[in-house]
Amino acid sequence: MHGSLSIAQQLLSHGVVDRIRLLSYPGAVGQGKPLFPPGEQVPLELISATPFSSGVVALEYAPVMGKA
Repeated sequence: MHGSLSIAQQLLSHGVVDRIRLLSYPGAVGQGKPLFPPGEQVPLELISATPFSSGVVALEYAPVMGKA
């Protein structure tokens, strides 16, 4: 699912997400909306991390059910 932070947050809160894929870019550009609520721990298991020559890293996580 791409493009809607609010829908992604709702799906995560209902436990219907089996994978989270993120692209991490080297640099900081201020603030934006967080994917996870501030102060809430969301246990994730790293499935894969693929670095690219540009410095971007593709990360894939699986939520760990039953832990908080």
